[in-house]
Amino acid sequence: MTPRRHRLPPTPALLALLLAGGAVLASGCAGGQKKAEASPWEKAAEAPAAAGAAPAATQAAGDQRVATALERQQARERFAEGVKLEAEGKPGPAADAFERAFDADPSLAWAGLDAGLLRERAGDDGRAIALYQRTLEADPGFAAAGQNLARAWIRQGKVEEGQRALQARLKQVDGVGLRVALAELLLASGQPDAAEVECRAALKANEKSVPAMVTLAAAYGRKQRHELAKMVLENARQLDPDDAAVWNRLAFTELALGNRPQALEAFRTAAALRPDYPEAHANYGAMLADADDFAGAARELELAVKYAPGAAGAWLSLGNAYRGQQQFDRSEAAYRKALALDPRLTEAHYNLAVLYLDVEKPGLPALQRLEQGVAHLDAYEKAGGVDQRLAGYRKDAAREIDREKKRLAREEKDRVRKEAEAKKKAEEAAKQAAQPAAPPAAAPAGKDAAAAQPGTGAATQPGTGAAGKIGPAESAGPATPPPGTKAISPAAKGKAAPAKPAAKKAPAAAGTPSGAASGGTRGSTGTGGGKLGEEGGDK
Repeated sequence: MTPRRHRLPPTPALLALLLAGGAVLASGCAGGQKKAEASPWEKAAEAPAAAGAAPAATQAAGDQRVATALERQQARERFAEGVKLEAEGKPGPAADAFERAFDADPSLAWAGLDAGLLRERAGDDGRAIALYQRTLEADPGFAAAGQNLARAWIRQGKVEEGQRALQARLKQVDGVGLRVALAELLLASGQPDAAEVECRAALKANEKSVPAMVTLAAAYGRKQRHELAKMVLENARQLDPDDAAVWNRLAFTELALGNRPQALEAFRTAAALRPDYPEAHANYGAMLADADDFAGAARELELAVKYAPGAAGAWLSLGNAYRGQQQFDRSEAAYRKALALDPRLTEAHYNLAVLYLDVEKPGLPALQRLEQGVAHLDAYEKAGGVDQRLAGYRKDAAREIDREKKRLAREEKDRVRKEAEAKKKAEEAAKQAAQPAAPPAAAPAGKDAAAAQPGTGAATQPGTGAAGKIGPAESAGPATPPPGTKAISPAAKGKAAPAKPAAKKAPAAAGTPSGAASGGTRGSTGTGGGKLGEEGGDK
């Protein structure tokens, strides 16, 4: 079957993955890990409200012990060790080093953030969340930790649980990081107005907080106030032109305004600014796939899943990129990974159906492939998926299945016919082989037989012809003419009818008169009985 191309529905929300801030990190092999401390936020939702909110710095000092000068020095050495190990491609040992640095000096917030980030990339979301919480306990104003914490909760489907924990924490201590995290969770639960309130409160505490501006722009976007969102992002870009999160959010705003080329360029800039920023790579890759640049999309999306292996949406988009390159096995593996990470992702069933209906799979018969494609369409609808093109896809699939069945029937008929012909030929050959061998040919007769016997040729018997017998015209002597006829002399006889030349001259005794040569009595006769005088010409 000739593969068809179906345009897929947009990947959910183009993605919102993780990572706001943190050291520029790379991925590598896993190493030993140290167990993180349990977070006091586990019972935060049940804690009574404080009489009054203390300043962030004072509360942080009350929550965390103050490191000594020696411990601070050791913490910085361990932090430097973590950076070195990460550069060498050893994320596990690097995470251990960052975590030890943070344990030695809780005020070293970047160490806690980087430790949580590496744990998250290793797939240990629970440990990552605990580290982000501890980082915010030490520095409630650290917005990067707040964003990462909120997005980790979102990916795990714990939006309401995260909201309760943050709201309880904000009753104890205020901070930009906590409010930005809460705004992210409110956006995820469809509450843009409440998210806007939290962002404004964060900007009131720190008017130059770029993360708060980015989240506020997202809230405006949800409320279809795209021009206002763009204005906020332009202010954020003036403050920090190299912040990848600003460019990533700006790309969404340009898309909403219908400026697709500008959106693509903004995604490209965000991805280039942060090689380890999976959100930007995932969104840029999705845009490239939509433009049929499947090779470029695969490169970007491979980076996205490298730095965010738990992002189901990124795996879904990566499957689309592989499908566009006709790489069946890799595409199927990516779709199934997305489903394993998020069983509620119905689009994965839809994309698997398109893959099975459109792309040939080596080793899989076409009929089985088409039938599996229809089964994935059934799974998509069963999971609640709705698409107006499904009826058309089912009709196309039914036609292709019918065509394939007819082709297989023709092939089976030809196979049976050829087998019957081959069997018939084999039987005939066996029958011929079973017949007795023919007798040898008889010896040749006549001249050939005579010639085949030694000493029987005309050259060995005087007066005989080629067959060894004396014929009427080849007698030993002259023939006697019939009575009443005049004898014809040999000379005249030659004129009238030339004699057939003899193969060999006859001996004198057979045809020459003995008296003509010796003068003796002419009384000898030949085998014909005629008179020798008439024949001899000596009358």
